[in-house]
Amino acid sequence: MKNNTGRPITKIQNDILGAMIILTVVMTVLTIIVSICIELRSEKSNIDNNLQNIAYTITESSAIKNEMQNERFEDPSCTDYLDSLKSSLSNVDVISIVSSSGTRLYHTNKDLVGTTYDGTVPDFEQNGNMYITNDTGPSGAQRRVYAAIYSDNGEFLGFVLVVILNQNINRMILRTILTYLFLGLVVIVISAYISTKIAHKIKHKLWGYEPDAFSAMYSVRNNVLESFEEGVIAIDYDEKMLFMNKAACHILGTGEDYSLNLKDYPVLSRKLIRKVLSENTRILGEQARTSENADVLINYYPVNENGRLIGALCVLIDRTEYTKIAEDLSGVRFLVESMRANNHDFINKLHVILGLIQMGESSKAAEYISNITSIQQETISNIMRNIEDPSLAALLIGKYSRASELNISFALEAGSHYAREDVSFNSNDLITVTGNLIENAFEAIDSSDTDNKEVSVGIFTEPGAIIIRVDDSGPGIPKTIQDELFDNGVTTKGSEHGTGLFQVDQIVKRCNGTITFDTVEGEGTLFTVTMLSKTGDKDNV
Repeated sequence: MKNNTGRPITKIQNDILGAMIILTVVMTVLTIIVSICIELRSEKSNIDNNLQNIAYTITESSAIKNEMQNERFEDPSCTDYLDSLKSSLSNVDVISIVSSSGTRLYHTNKDLVGTTYDGTVPDFEQNGNMYITNDTGPSGAQRRVYAAIYSDNGEFLGFVLVVILNQNINRMILRTILTYLFLGLVVIVISAYISTKIAHKIKHKLWGYEPDAFSAMYSVRNNVLESFEEGVIAIDYDEKMLFMNKAACHILGTGEDYSLNLKDYPVLSRKLIRKVLSENTRILGEQARTSENADVLINYYPVNENGRLIGALCVLIDRTEYTKIAEDLSGVRFLVESMRANNHDFINKLHVILGLIQMGESSKAAEYISNITSIQQETISNIMRNIEDPSLAALLIGKYSRASELNISFALEAGSHYAREDVSFNSNDLITVTGNLIENAFEAIDSSDTDNKEVSVGIFTEPGAIIIRVDDSGPGIPKTIQDELFDNGVTTKGSEHGTGLFQVDQIVKRCNGTITFDTVEGEGTLFTVTMLSKTGDKDNV
């Protein structure tokens, strides 16, 4: 039989069944051996005690003593007593009473009554008045008890012989052994049945997988969960945390020594977790803030097994700087802003044209259209002619419109030229570096009180290298932040967080380049970026 993965699902059952049977057989055999030894010793002791008790009873009988003084049993009651005694004892084969002269006064075999005793003569002087011995008689090997019979005056009247045959003893031993063997077999069969049930139950718990395969899947699951950038937290039905991956630890700021106590993480809503566990429903897009002031998006999912709700899963996404960095790296934000600025500038110009037409100044409207068309075409033509990277050219065109919107004079430095055969840079890197520097310049000028609002950009390439210059007439960079200008979170814009120059610095370092700045407070700032690149690699552009 196989599971849905093609793996045999009986191996673990066979292993458990085999192990249990071997253990049961070994323990049962050892128990049987010890029990049989103890039981046989006890049986032999009981046989000896029984023989001695019978012999003692006979030697203490007054009626028998009186009859033996006459060396014959004239009273039938004595014979009847001895016959009834023998018939009531299943573990006694022979009872014989011999007079002092050697005549059998009583014998279980009636044919021997009155005959002369020709067996082993007991030695009471050496062995005492009663003793047990092994001997051989007409019926074969046997266990015997000899007991002397004395009158009340101490006169030796004879002796009594009580016998059990060894073959009967062996029969009793064999019966005992077979009884224990049967019990052992029953124990083994019951153990095999219980082992099969236990193995089947364990197999069901493991979903049909072998332990090694299950362990491998568990390891793979952990590796997969640890590779996620999203934080993953598993919670059981009793609201106890079972697992938290490294991403979750990072987002929650716990470090490696994290706790699995749900109360230690107020960012996780216990109310929503209870709702998920009670209603078996998912809750998506819940926003929260961690103790580290990080914005987190949390999704709550129910976890079901065979249609039964067994827990919940919390997926954490760190939103702090996530969207902003992604946009900065891809250049999407700059391109979107360029399109927005172009659209805004275009609408403004349409309003001017509409106003002139409504005033009846059609000639001035035509002249205005001609001028702006000429300027627009000249600007676009200059950028497209000198900047061979389409994405970078689109960025500069958008920044030109953005500058117009902010009443900032924006120009491409004379001699600027980007030749694709000279260098090969990823367009997103170029957009991030150039766009951040230009946007910083715009914001610096826009927030200042200067009337001279100018920004110029220079882009120059030569084989294997590129130089990007952004010069503005803004307020300059305060001395207090110049030494840490490129650290993450530092900004010249007065906002709470800054990542633009940090991202620029990271890209420049990755491209084996440098970034420098010259600034004069109240006059402006010039950023210069130099990056090195292999030539001829067009695939990365």
